[in-house]
Amino acid sequence: MKKKIINGLLVATILFIGISVIGIIVLDGVAQSVIQSKATEGLGVNVKLDSVHVGVLTRTSSIKGLTIANPEPFLTEENPNLLTVTEATADFSVFQMLDKEVNINKVFVEGVTLYLQQDTGLSNIETVINTISNDETPNGSHPEPPFTIAHFIISDITVIASGKFTILDKGAVTAHIDQIVMHDIGTNGDAEVVAEAITSAVTHAILQHLSNNPVEGFSKIAFSKVTEMINGLPVFHQLGIGTAIQNVTDTTGKVIDSVIGGIGNLLGGNKDNGKK
Repeated sequence: MKKKIINGLLVATILFIGISVIGIIVLDGVAQSVIQSKATEGLGVNVKLDSVHVGVLTRTSSIKGLTIANPEPFLTEENPNLLTVTEATADFSVFQMLDKEVNINKVFVEGVTLYLQQDTGLSNIETVINTISNDETPNGSHPEPPFTIAHFIISDITVIASGKFTILDKGAVTAHIDQIVMHDIGTNGDAEVVAEAITSAVTHAILQHLSNNPVEGFSKIAFSKVTEMINGLPVFHQLGIGTAIQNVTDTTGKVIDSVIGGIGNLLGGNKDNGKK
């Protein structure tokens, strides 16, 4: 009898593990599909992920191989992407979705490359910003539960600019930023709104840093124009984007402690989504 009980427990354990593994795989696949489709809808360009892992047994979630495609007419075989991310990890478990508010302590984003192009008319990043600005449903369709990210840490950032983003007649200019830290990013919006807000906030932080700390060959005027466009996005009136960029270190080791221009006055750290 004891042997039968032990065997039964072993079988039940194996079945439980098997079902859990299958469930995690399915959950990861669903999350990847939702993120890709909602981000593509919000940004107006193709968004792809190599993989997504949603924390179930642990409080760690991650994505790998994020690519945001270049908008038309910039999309070519030589220039397929606007932005790429090697990997991002977050202190998050799926069971936090049962809470009234999801509090994420840290998000680490590594290996960010931003490609900026402009020949005539709007640049590639301005084209995407216009798509976000024209979004008629910035509130999102599934606003619960709200979430906040206490520390959003971006490291190993590369910016490759060409055309009117530089003061050169031809060729590209490359800059590297070691790290940018943003605090208290929060929203009540769905995946589409989150994609719009975080993409805009990350781009703003990078360009603001380069405007404040010029790199030889870059056009400060072109960067300022883009940051002003982001400041005016409707999504910023409804999302509590964190205002501070802290501990930003450039390639010479200089440490900067500054504020994302314009966003602080616009939001004031508000978490009520601008509702009156």
